[in-house]
Amino acid sequence: MSPARRLAPERPPRLRHLRRLRARPSAALTVAALAGALVAAAPAAADTAPPPGQPATITADPLPTWQTDGVVWSVAVVGSTAYVGGNFDHVRPPGAAPGDAREQTRHNLAAFDVATGEPLPWAPNVDGTEFTSTTPQHDCDDLGGNRWRCDAVWEVRPSPDGSRLYVGGDFTKVDGLRRGKIASFDLPGGALNGFQHEVNSRVQALTASATTVYAGGFFTSVDGTPRQRLAAFAAAGGALTAWAPTADRGVHAMILSPDGTRVIVGGDFNRLNGNPPHGLGSVLASTGASAPWATGVDYVSDTRRSWVTDLVTDGEAVYASANGESTFDGRLALNPDDGTTRWIDNCQGATQAITVLDGLLYSGSHAHNCATQPNGFPELTPGLPYQRLLAEPTHPAAEYDTPPILYWFPNTNGGPTTESQGPRALANDGRYLWVGGDFTTVNGSAQQGLTRFGSLAVTRDADPAELIRKPVAAKPDGTTGQLTVTWTETWDRDNQKLVYELIRDDNTVIDTLESTSVFWDLKTHTFTDTGLVPGSTHSYSVRAIDPFNNRVRSSRSVPVQAG
Repeated sequence: MSPARRLAPERPPRLRHLRRLRARPSAALTVAALAGALVAAAPAAADTAPPPGQPATITADPLPTWQTDGVVWSVAVVGSTAYVGGNFDHVRPPGAAPGDAREQTRHNLAAFDVATGEPLPWAPNVDGTEFTSTTPQHDCDDLGGNRWRCDAVWEVRPSPDGSRLYVGGDFTKVDGLRRGKIASFDLPGGALNGFQHEVNSRVQALTASATTVYAGGFFTSVDGTPRQRLAAFAAAGGALTAWAPTADRGVHAMILSPDGTRVIVGGDFNRLNGNPPHGLGSVLASTGASAPWATGVDYVSDTRRSWVTDLVTDGEAVYASANGESTFDGRLALNPDDGTTRWIDNCQGATQAITVLDGLLYSGSHAHNCATQPNGFPELTPGLPYQRLLAEPTHPAAEYDTPPILYWFPNTNGGPTTESQGPRALANDGRYLWVGGDFTTVNGSAQQGLTRFGSLAVTRDADPAELIRKPVAAKPDGTTGQLTVTWTETWDRDNQKLVYELIRDDNTVIDTLESTSVFWDLKTHTFTDTGLVPGSTHSYSVRAIDPFNNRVRSSRSVPVQAG
């Protein structure tokens, strides 16, 4: 890639979140225009052991999974294999530090066993062309001395029958062979096939039918033929087709409508085939002509706008996620025939990835305020981290205008390279949820770039609640044979209801309490222990027990004399 070709016509938006402001509605129906019509109903919750009539989530306990040493931008599950694309050079065992002797080379593409998290032998070498630039290059590898290389894989998508895997990104070579930003592999063997094209800038979105592969991104030509950020190729033979709708800015996500007649397109564009609304639209899969579409995401100006980051479908609705600068950055459900809105989730904190598993929409974001949603948390104080993984029903009960936030709160940190975003890719096979991104911890333990969670059909809820703070015991003034114990609840990542036991002197349970506990509002309790021998000294601890009998116990209070 020569220096003259190193940059896209416009770069993908930087990831930063500003305080939410309400945007002016555009001529098209935008999320901001719809949001005021939605009224939150009474709270509801779900977890791995929910009340009757409420959906069960998968567990929040991360399963042992090999890690990457960089960012995972995309994950696709095909049969028993999870294919992972990103910007990384190695994979290593769970719990291992970077540079571990067991590390294996994987350059931007890797494959893992879905059920075990172990790496598979497939290891294509995806590379870019070095170039010189005195300007820092976003999303490229800094080789030092003003040398750069852009080689990340941004999208991995299978054909409907699982016989091919299509990949798109910034790369220029695969296994030493020229592949200009798009490539294809035959499955299950994983051999690079003859699908070869020269795309002049990043391919960031892919979707495929039985006959056609659709691509979107930041490019303006394919094989020297003009294509304004959208193109299509014949699945048989790989030839560039005449399909050529246009987007005036970047395309970030694509998906076929459930009936296969339309391609739904998401991104940061203002016009699709010259038509609004901003960020979302639909074109015919056969011709590329515009199809009816009602709802966009917010655009006020280049500094106050939203853009679509991911699209998924459950066969009935289409779900979109958004990033925003001072505007909408949550999730919404749309009717796939015309783009009319079913519901909007206005949680604040840029959403980068979504997937549907067993009737629930799981999302990766850096949510910090879900007060608009039933059972949602308020603005998190500086002492509480972003909540980067969430779950909600795809089809909320009739009493809800907007989905409740379900009680499922695993978390990652924000990684070092993408402005603290964390999760960037989600995929599942109906049993295991795979999460990729730019993070280095999961639930507080070291784990970089990749993790996974399981349903109760394939794993058990094994992790106890979070640590409990040490209780405080004191002798009430003017009393004899009494001590007052004050303690604060803890919380569990996937069970809201916990049983608490107050224990005297390590072995006597003196009080039992059942309570619903949430991480953003931990209640404090006081219990008076009576009938103690005057002058005796006692200490106390608190034990929390979840519905699966996982237990955690606080340390003992400072011993206090009962007077």
